[in-house]
Parts: sequence; C-alpha cells; structure tokens
Amino acid sequence: MRNLWPVLGIFTASLAVNAASLSSIKFINSGGDAVVAISLAAPGSNDWKPVKFRGVTGGGYINGGYMGKALADIDTSRGCVYDVLVEFATRKALLIDKFDVCRMHHLDINKAWQRADSAA
Repeated sequence: MRNLWPVLGIFTASLAVNAASLSSIKFINSGGDAVVAISLAAPGSNDWKPVKFRGVTGGGYINGGYMGKALADIDTSRGCVYDVLVEFATRKALLIDKFDVCRMHHLDINKAWQRADSAA
C-alpha cells in the first residue's frame, strides 16, 4: 500500500496537466441559421481541425435561436489563439481571426457575424 501513494501522486499530477491544456468554450448561436460545423486552425494557416461538441443533438448541428448552444473542449497545449471557421446550413461561412480560447470562454456566433457584416 505504501508504494501506491507515489503512483497516485503521479496520476493526479498527470490529470492536472491534461486539464490545464484544455479550455472549455461555449459556442452560442442566437442567429436564425443552423451552424453545421466549426473548425479551428493556427492563425493564417489552412490546417482546419473540426471542433467536437459536447451535448449537441440533431446530427451535430447547433440550431439557431435561444437554445442554440454547445460546449467544446479545445486543446491549448500548442497555443491559445486560433482562427475559427463557422459553417452554416444556408449562408456563407464566417471566418473569425485570432480568437483566444484561453481568455474567452464563449463565442457568440451571431454577434461575430454582425461585426463582420458591419466591417464589410
């Protein structure tokens, strides 16, 4: 039993390191169009990796409106800043540059769309 304590300590430290390299992000879709996919890439690259959502029903879509929310755990072991590509069911994709997943813990897709639309 005495030899078990060092093993438990190493295991607990390993869990803490793994938890520290994840950032939970809430994606909020208050707009009218369903989000069919969200992908992340290092800023300026085209190496897009799909985001896997927790608690999303309806085939992985984030439906629009009041209940359009999903959580995802983002790996931050290689950095915190990502470009975000949001793909919709019926309108063109939205590119959000340099989103910091370590500082921001939610992304309101409809507000980002409105900012992009007003900047264009």
